Amino acid sequence: MTDPRVELQAEVDATRDELFALVSTADGLSRWLDGAEFSPKVGAPVRLRLRDAEATGTVVALDPPQHISWSWDWVDEPLGVPSVVAFDLIEHAERTHLTVRHVGFRTRAQRDLHEEVWRYWFARLLEAARRGGAEVTSAGATTELGTSTGTERP
Repeated sequence: MTDPRVELQAEVDATRDELFALVSTADGLSRWLDGAEFSPKVGAPVRLRLRDAEATGTVVALDPPQHISWSWDWVDEPLGVPSVVAFDLIEHAERTHLTVRHVGFRTRAQRDLHEEVWRYWFARLLEAARRGGAEVTSAGATTELGTSTGTERP
C-alpha cells in the first residue's frame, strides 16, 4: 500500500473559528460524536466515544484555528500501529476548507474500515456545522492513491 490514509474534505460556508471549535473542544466534539473527553493542549489525553466503541490518544499538535491532531487507537481492539487523526482548516473569504486525515494504517483492511468510520462521523460533523447555520457546498474523499471519490452537495 503506497499511502495508507483516509482523507475527507468539505467546503463549508462558515468561519474557520466556528468550525475549529467543533474539532478542538470537548463540547464541539460532543456535538457530532457520542461523547468526548478532550482538552486542546499538546500532550492532553483524548477519549472519544463513537457508538459502542472508544478511541483514545493524545493531542500531538495544535495551531489554532487551522490545525489540530491527536494519536488514535481503539480501546477494545487496538490497531497495533501508531495512527494519527488531523483536522486542517483553510479559510477562503467566508468559506472554510475542512479536511480530516487519518494516517498510519498497516493494512488495506484497517484503512478501509476507518474510511467507513470517518465517512459516517465526518457527515455528522458537517451536519453539526449545518445546525450551527453553516452551508456545506461540497464534500468528498481522497483515497489512499489520491483519487477523488467526492460528490457535490447542494
